[in-house]
Amino acid sequence: MRHIMVGTLTLYEVFAYFFVYSFLGWVTEVAFHAITQGKFVNRGFLNGPVCPIYGTGMVVVLLILGEYISRSWAVFLVGVALPTLIELVTGWVLERFFHNKWWDYSSRRFNFKGYICLEFSILWGVAVLCAVEIVHPAVAWLTGLFNEFWGTLAVCLCLAALIADVVVTVLQVLKLNRILGEIDRAAKRMRVGSELIGKGVADATLYVEGKAKDARERFDERLDALAARLPRRFFRAFPGLRSRRSPEAVDLARQRLLLFQARLKERKERRKEEKRAKKGG
Repeated sequence: MRHIMVGTLTLYEVFAYFFVYSFLGWVTEVAFHAITQGKFVNRGFLNGPVCPIYGTGMVVVLLILGEYISRSWAVFLVGVALPTLIELVTGWVLERFFHNKWWDYSSRRFNFKGYICLEFSILWGVAVLCAVEIVHPAVAWLTGLFNEFWGTLAVCLCLAALIADVVVTVLQVLKLNRILGEIDRAAKRMRVGSELIGKGVADATLYVEGKAKDARERFDERLDALAARLPRRFFRAFPGLRSRRSPEAVDLARQRLLLFQARLKERKERRKEEKRAKKGG
């Protein structure tokens, strides 16, 4: 891998830099959200500790800059343009193929369809400039410590783990979309049922009230069962998650998840009190 050149980098350097910067990007995301939200959130689209968008961005930046890597103005301009383009394309592709919007900058000024915004584009430029001038020399030194055998082995193991993670994550996203679809259909059935029941309110108020209550209880039980099956990591990692196919279902699922988690917490507290009561008795 060290003998195959890709622009100004060897094939080994391309993969090694990709994985190192994917991990460092994930660390940055986790640290940022720990500060802003006060808790750990696995911000990666994948399950593992990597954000491939960072690794891809840095590798392409290094390849584009080539001999101009020592010129700060060029690094900044490429750092603004390239990550913004990657973020735009990635956001569009994820929504197009998985029918969900994983981040949304719509609330920020100078945004484009919520995928990108001027504020973060400038931050990308500053971040890339710092990465190239401060972080990259250390990364280049670290990856250069491995000889050809161990370097190739490490890259191959990381690549195998990444492929497995992608497969698992895609299956999780498909499951998420399927459950959101079920929630959406259940909500629509509930609305139709409510309308039919409502027509007889004038003649049978008490009867209708009982039926409506039974229907609501069945609906709640169904939503609780679906909420228990939801891959909750995506809702924690992407607070702005939106579904193009089932827009109402995402908000409903988020509400049911909060209620479901509150009930679990209540049950745990009740068990703790019962244990303390038994010990005291």
